[in-house]
Amino acid sequence: PRAPRVRLPPSDPAPRFFVVLRVLSARPKRGSRMPKAAAPLLGVLAACGVAAAAVHVASASEPSWLQELFGREQPYRELNDLINSLLFNEAQRRGFEERFGYETGYYLCTYLRDLFFGCLLYYLTAGLWHIAIYHVMRERLFKGREDKMPSRAVIVDQICLAQASLFCYAALPVFSSWLVENNYTAAYFYIDDIGGWANYLAITAFYFALVEIGIYWMHRTLHTNKFLYKWVHGLHHKYNSHATLSPWASIAFNPLDGIAQASPYVFVMLFVPCHYLTHLIMLFFTGIWATNIHDAIDGDTEPIMGAKYHTIHHTHFSCNYGQIFTFCDQFWGTLKTREDIDKLMEKRRAKASAARMSKAAKAE
Repeated sequence: PRAPRVRLPPSDPAPRFFVVLRVLSARPKRGSRMPKAAAPLLGVLAACGVAAAAVHVASASEPSWLQELFGREQPYRELNDLINSLLFNEAQRRGFEERFGYETGYYLCTYLRDLFFGCLLYYLTAGLWHIAIYHVMRERLFKGREDKMPSRAVIVDQICLAQASLFCYAALPVFSSWLVENNYTAAYFYIDDIGGWANYLAITAFYFALVEIGIYWMHRTLHTNKFLYKWVHGLHHKYNSHATLSPWASIAFNPLDGIAQASPYVFVMLFVPCHYLTHLIMLFFTGIWATNIHDAIDGDTEPIMGAKYHTIHHTHFSCNYGQIFTFCDQFWGTLKTREDIDKLMEKRRAKASAARMSKAAKAE
């Protein structure tokens, strides 16, 4: 029989620091234009909001069908059970539990579910992106630049690496769910648990900002630490030109690399409250976003860290470490544009030319 752990609601649904965060939240400037690359980001934020709204609206009255469905004791497990039921029927799920034990069987089902949806997300997103840029918009994007398109061999290599790593990637959301279900995190399920919509928006923005900083420093460390770069991150950087970058390279990492760069989503949640469904959506959205920034199609996307910046990261390595925004690179001085790179290369060429002339003069 099930023995779910009881999750006590927070004693103070609206801690004072939430109010401070709300006051400090910046408003967009009037007349500012939204960059094209913001569309995917707005999409995931909208999805998070809709998911949270569904939970909030459904739980607004007592008793509600949502609280009757998921309860108050362990709504996270009930939600995961419901999602698992999309792939496994009742008999199959109970079969896992009888064969491997209740806990192991449940998490095995959850892992297989995440693996399935992770693969589906990768092939669907990269496939649609591939059709769009290499077929539908090929004339506009690559006319006279056919040498910038990746070869079939490169794409197959990226798919093989990504698929092999997906078997490991799927374990991260399972570990995240285990932490949440066992009360090791500050996650919450109902909007009322955090004190309402204003607190939800403020604390989610704060959570995401910390995640962005964490990913920046994790990615930067994978470059600056010689051991980690050689044995972990360097594999991804064999794709170091326009002709070796494609949507299929999005999650073509050493599995330890991919998990390390996504780990701030889980680590930050140990201390900062985050809506559980919002957290899962953000975690899976990283795969969609990675597809966007690896297509090597330049565009003005500021302050979004679009492909224009990430392509430079792949060709010059020591810059543009951010995930979605450019703020961290701007603050820590690692943001580089194509113009910055051209100036740097010009200085290097001038320095090399001067050195050659000096050497020739001494030889004479």
